[in-house]
Amino acid sequence: MSKILCFIGDGEGKTCAAIGHAVRAAGREKKVAILQFLKGDDTTGEYRYFCRGGSRPASAVSDGIEIFLVGDKTFVLDTAPKDVHIKKAKEGLAAAKEMIASGKYFLIVLDEILDAVAAGLLSMDDLIKLIDSIRAGNVGAIHELPLPNLILTGRVLPPELSTKVDLITRMQKIKHYYDKGEKGIEGLDR
Repeated sequence: MSKILCFIGDGEGKTCAAIGHAVRAAGREKKVAILQFLKGDDTTGEYRYFCRGGSRPASAVSDGIEIFLVGDKTFVLDTAPKDVHIKKAKEGLAAAKEMIASGKYFLIVLDEILDAVAAGLLSMDDLIKLIDSIRAGNVGAIHELPLPNLILTGRVLPPELSTKVDLITRMQKIKHYYDKGEKGIEGLDR
């Protein structure tokens, strides 16, 4: 039976934990897909690693792990129109549904999808339907294909989702150099 894991909280490490699970699965020769919601910038360390330092539009493949940027290049809270971010998030959700229905993946990481819901780019109902379809084994026309495990990341896990997932790990910020006005460090924070 498929498992759904959530890494949440205001602390560092949600994406890193998800990427770690992706590497673990790939090390066991399992296919993995990572969809990065809210991220459209191909300069993040994890994206560059899977591209092996190069830059590719929208996706990269490395060692059994495919990574897709399904966010806009602008930050969701910047001045860019929200409809651009909504369109990208919906495209990302549609891609996730296709990947789930394909039976091709052992693990699908939906990085920052919980933040996309919190920002109003996707509805809670969209995410609940996605999870319920996996739980019911109803992910498309081909029901005999194996169902993937999912990892969801984001700052907040809404209470209505907590009963639908199998593992919840909270990353809690105790102290961060951001609080002193310092910027993120390339290789640690991005």
